[in-house]
Amino acid sequence: MSNENNEPKPLQIFSIGSGKQLDSRALGDTQPDYEIEKPERHCPRFQAGHNFHWIPIFNHSHPRIEIQAKWLQDNQFEVVVEGKTEIWFHHEPERLKSALARTKQGGIKATVGRPWMFVDAGDGSYAFNCSNKPMIPCFDEDEEDD
Repeated sequence: MSNENNEPKPLQIFSIGSGKQLDSRALGDTQPDYEIEKPERHCPRFQAGHNFHWIPIFNHSHPRIEIQAKWLQDNQFEVVVEGKTEIWFHHEPERLKSALARTKQGGIKATVGRPWMFVDAGDGSYAFNCSNKPMIPCFDEDEEDD
């Protein structure tokens, strides 16, 4: 792909396993500022508050604006977007808490009009598909014993 100036434009990379969207900084010698652990058990859901599918994250995750976010309890996070306080939910609260605690000042962004949070890690951002409503569980009761 190229832009209007016919300069090379790198393709986007998103890892479903790590939940990280790399950016052009990852092409050079840039090392990540931190890494967060991958989930022990992979959630099969792609609904709000769970996993991203790669097509929406590539096609609908911009523009992004800086936000503030902090953990409240369980899977709930208080998010301030353009001066408005909201409660967002995420299925892996420990991973999101870890990313929020480790990013630099100004390193938390959201997609305009969507509860999609991106937490900067130096070579890209960890992407969190949040929900602004309580979510369904990751696994059905009969899946828990598998």
